[in-house]
Formats: sequence, structure tokens, C-alpha cells
Amino acid sequence: MQHIAIYYRVSTDKQDFASQRNTIEQWLEELPESKQPKSVKVFKDEGISGKTLNRPGFQALLKDAFQKKFDTILVYRLDRLSRHANHAIKILLELDEVGVGFISVTQPVLNLGHENPFRRTMLSAFAELAEIERETIVARVKAGLAAAKKRGQKLGAPMKVDAKKQHLARELRDNGLSYKKIAAELKLSVGAVHKLVKGADLPPADRGENHG
Repeated sequence: MQHIAIYYRVSTDKQDFASQRNTIEQWLEELPESKQPKSVKVFKDEGISGKTLNRPGFQALLKDAFQKKFDTILVYRLDRLSRHANHAIKILLELDEVGVGFISVTQPVLNLGHENPFRRTMLSAFAELAEIERETIVARVKAGLAAAKKRGQKLGAPMKVDAKKQHLARELRDNGLSYKKIAAELKLSVGAVHKLVKGADLPPADRGENHG
């Protein structure tokens, strides 16, 4: 742990930021001199919900992480990264792929620092949980489509894409499925899935509406 990044996600309450900062700074001060980081960079989001990943500070953090500008991320708690456990696990796995460790200063059991002898075992467990989550969502999508078919609702690309299918597309994407796999599960074109995930309405042609 030579070059670290600290990420704060705080409410508009200044005491919230002070509490996180004091705890993290104390944690760093208590490290032995041989383990003190050579550089520290701070990223912060204020007044933004942890339910969304579209946070300026968070996105800047990930950009620098994938460019390997630091080797470890420090947070106050795991939920500072994301309020959704499956999102947080996906992020940790992606960070590991580029060699970036993770430390929650108030949750030692979740620490994935490079010096943790159980790091690989924990990451394997997280990967398994992420896969189970994806399989659960896919199974739910298939069950929903089967139920719709039994009700006589026409499936496939021409069907009207409702809010439920848009939600499922976003959920599958959040859990790591590619656009191609989502398209196959929902029986839509890859382009249509892109539009669903981004929140844009599908054009009339994709909805199968009659314009004659």
C-alpha cells in the first residue's frame, strides 16, 4: 500500500464528512512507519445518493484506478462505494482485475488490501455471490417472460417494451451482463437494450407500432 486514494461520499451534513475523515486519518496515523503511504489522493461526492453510480467523484476515482494511479482505495464503509451490495461486489472485483486493493477502515472483515492473506479466497467468494445474483436475475426474467407468454402476450422484438422490461435490462446490466446477453434474455436487439439501459424511449419501429 504505497499510493492510496480515499473516497468520501457524504450527505450535506458537515459532521458526516468530519466523522469519516477523522476515522480514516486516525487509521492512517496508527499504521507503522514502514506501511505509511507515499501518496494520498482524495475523491469526494457530497449530497449524492449511493444508489447511483453516476457520481462525479466516484467516476473520477474509477478512472484513476483503471489507469493504475494508486494501488489501494480507502473508504469509511463499503456502502460509501454503493448502497447496493451487488454493485459494491462488482466494483471490488473490477478493481482487483487492475490490481487495486480495497480497505474499509471500519469493517476489517471486508478488507481486500494486498497484504491480506485471505484476499484471494474472499474475492473468489465475492465472485461466486455475483454469479449467483446474475443467475437469480436471469431466472426471474425468464419466469416473467414465460408468465407473459401464458397470458397470451406476444414476446419478441415487436412487443411493446414497458417499464418492467426496462428495469430488468438495467438490473441485468448493473450485475455485469453484456448488452448482447441481455438482448438474448429479453429477446430484443442490442441497440434496443442500449436505449433501455440509458433510459431513452425506443423508437416506434422497435415497439412494433402500426404506422400504416
